[in-house]
Amino acid sequence: MSHNPYAPPQARVVARATVGDDASAIRREGNVVVLAPNAELPPRCVRCNADAAEPIKTRTLYWHTPWLYTLVIISPLIYLIAALIARKSVKLHPGLCTEHLVLRRNVVLGSWIAALAGMALIVVGIGQSSGAASLVGIVLILAGIIVGMVKGRIVYASHIDERRIEIKGCSEPFLASLPRRR
Repeated sequence: MSHNPYAPPQARVVARATVGDDASAIRREGNVVVLAPNAELPPRCVRCNADAAEPIKTRTLYWHTPWLYTLVIISPLIYLIAALIARKSVKLHPGLCTEHLVLRRNVVLGSWIAALAGMALIVVGIGQSSGAASLVGIVLILAGIIVGMVKGRIVYASHIDERRIEIKGCSEPFLASLPRRR
């Protein structure tokens, strides 16, 4: 089967498995969800633990060892290259209920609007020789990027290796539904 670049994005519907099916595959350790490499998250909202709106999209999470951040001191470009080489990834299906899906969509949309408005303000500021408008535009772009990255993400990886995947960003109700480490 060949890849069709014009096909719409595919999401998969996750079967209603329970955590009890394989309690060692997914568990809670404090505020971290620990998964075995081929384990799946339960089809529940990671924010409120309600049933997730289906289909649940596949998300790719990336992680690299934190010591790589010290390379930013030497050169951001060297850090970027090293991080791209050393990063590890995992594909997961973190669920969101309809309410949190809409909330996330609105945050991402608002971030894009802020960044685009910032670009427009920079152009207007340059056209009218207004440093203040350009400065506000730069602040809007940065605010849009930061808010989109922080508030728009669903979950994030805090560690990935061959034996375990650790993710953060899940709410207490979701975490409470998972078995604790023994």
